[in-house]
Amino acid sequence: MSIKTTKLIAAIEDFAPLQLQESWDNSGWQINPGREETARILVALEIINPVIEEAKRLRADFILTHHPLLFVPVKRIDYGDITGGYVASLISAGIGVYSAHTSFDAAPGGMNDSLAELIGLVNVVPFPPIGEIVAMDVLPGDGGHELKTQIARAGEFETPMTFRDVCRRVERVLGMKGRLKTVGDPDTLIEKVALCGGGGGDLVEAAIKSDCRLYITSDVKHHQAQWAKERGLCLIDGGHDGTEKHFITVAAKYLRETLGENAEVIETAVSADPFKFK
Repeated sequence: MSIKTTKLIAAIEDFAPLQLQESWDNSGWQINPGREETARILVALEIINPVIEEAKRLRADFILTHHPLLFVPVKRIDYGDITGGYVASLISAGIGVYSAHTSFDAAPGGMNDSLAELIGLVNVVPFPPIGEIVAMDVLPGDGGHELKTQIARAGEFETPMTFRDVCRRVERVLGMKGRLKTVGDPDTLIEKVALCGGGGGDLVEAAIKSDCRLYITSDVKHHQAQWAKERGLCLIDGGHDGTEKHFITVAAKYLRETLGENAEVIETAVSADPFKFK
């Protein structure tokens, strides 16, 4: 039971075309071992050592991740550093790695559409509005980049809810009970919502300028939270892992439906969340 690797890549890119990725991103092949056939696919949020060990144990020959393994330009492979160690281990095991990052975020039915569905939003549309200039501070010292696509989403609840009740819902659907960081009055009535899975703090200003009462994302910086507080925008920081881990189920479901019995698709059992709360 296997599929041509070229057909596997074509299936991934049919869902999340590379032209949707941002200019600063590195979606696509991370490690291509040149396999003509792929039999067992592991879907994970990102490459970490427990995921590599899981792939070896399961005899997976391909890993699909959301976060690129190679993001900052690599000038050398040093087995002694973290990324170099990952690369060495994967190459020695003959495991291919492909990442669908901002291409998956922006794709119809991808990261942010599925996050909106999880939270229960309707009338979902791309966000921010066309023409809104957003400087994304992606890599340290690079001066930021403007968004190429409407990567985030905006929608509304069918029935307005208090911010308190929205937080309870988000905690439940993201599995983040007691772990949300919030800004805003719990009694604020929420109808329109903007959201961006992963580190979307750079869209706080766009959310403030919109008619949304709430913005849901992660990795919000101190000054961005202050802006939201000063301008009356409710804010939920649901954690990077919390707002993106559904990538695993969404991507795996798509691959199973698309590939059928031609390849085995396995969802990782490894949590990529580095944070613990006491």
